[in-house]
Amino acid sequence: MKNNLKTMLIVFLGVFFTSLMTNTLSPFITTIKSTYNMSSSVIAMLPSVVYCGSFIICLISAKLMDKSGLKKGTIFGAILAIIASIVILASKSYTILLIGYFFTGLASGMITVYVSTILSLLPKKYQKFSLFNACYGIGGILILPIDRLILENAIPFNFTYIIHIITMIIFIILVLKMDNINIPHKDNRESIISVVKNPFVLFTSIAIFLYVGSELSTTNWTGTFLESHYHISKADVPNILMGFWILFTFGRAVGDILLEKIGQLKFLMISPIITLLGIFILITGKNSFQALVGIAIIGMTISIIYPALQSYIVQNVKKENIPPVTIIISLFNCTGATVLTYAVGFAVSINISYVYLIQVFFYLYIIMLAIKLLFFNKKRYDI
Repeated sequence: MKNNLKTMLIVFLGVFFTSLMTNTLSPFITTIKSTYNMSSSVIAMLPSVVYCGSFIICLISAKLMDKSGLKKGTIFGAILAIIASIVILASKSYTILLIGYFFTGLASGMITVYVSTILSLLPKKYQKFSLFNACYGIGGILILPIDRLILENAIPFNFTYIIHIITMIIFIILVLKMDNINIPHKDNRESIISVVKNPFVLFTSIAIFLYVGSELSTTNWTGTFLESHYHISKADVPNILMGFWILFTFGRAVGDILLEKIGQLKFLMISPIITLLGIFILITGKNSFQALVGIAIIGMTISIIYPALQSYIVQNVKKENIPPVTIIISLFNCTGATVLTYAVGFAVSINISYVYLIQVFFYLYIIMLAIKLLFFNKKRYDI
């Protein structure tokens, strides 16, 4: 029990350190644009390059995982993060910077796939997926004041990556002390193609794909919506968004307790309905109080949807199929982040309210899937 707890805590710390690194980019986009004198269309490549790196590493993780093992693979991912940080720290041109951020995508994708697989293979008692995702959210919150301090003191933005070099070295030391987690024998394991073709895995992975698009479109466009619909000043928007992130992260921090009490499927049936209520209040409201209420409801209710889906999939497949399933979850996550973020961004150019109206269909899918699995899926899929 003690070793399982230690492994779980190291996994949480790893995803926290990874979040610090991946969330460093966003606040520095404008600074990078002016530093390298790039146009908006060119600078927009940076986030896509990171997503691309994560997607590629997910595609090849199945082969890598069997060859390297989980412990060595996690260490290699952390080494990639150190290399990426050194490249960004030393970059003198935008091209070198792109290479550095591509490597951050490789590193973050690899670490996330490996540590989520490690967590999935621990006894159910230690599969705290909501807390796992909360650690990522905490990293996203804590990196903001660090980035702000860098900007306010006119320190070159890439000096931030010294922090990531140090944290990844610490992570490597901890992983070296971690017990080995054996990957289930692959003789009885189905291929990724076979696993993803299974209706249970496919439909639940589609739910993850849609949820990720909803979450990112909410975080990307809520500030713009508040400015245009409620005429809230640019100075006040960050404070409101910080409140959203605090509620969102708090929800994930307590999510495992809630899911254990009511079950993943009941939660997935009820929570999106309340989210839809929050969306209705937000897009029909006339004053800032209604905006705050709508955002608070959305922040609290969507926070546990991803962990609920993630844990339900992992806990309802055979142990030998957990590695390909965790890779499939990451692939649908990356694809949703890339494709749906672009699609919603295009819709926003027509009408800013579409960012939320599109999400209505996404959440309806999750509700209907939960109802199907809870009440009509009497026969368990053999996967």
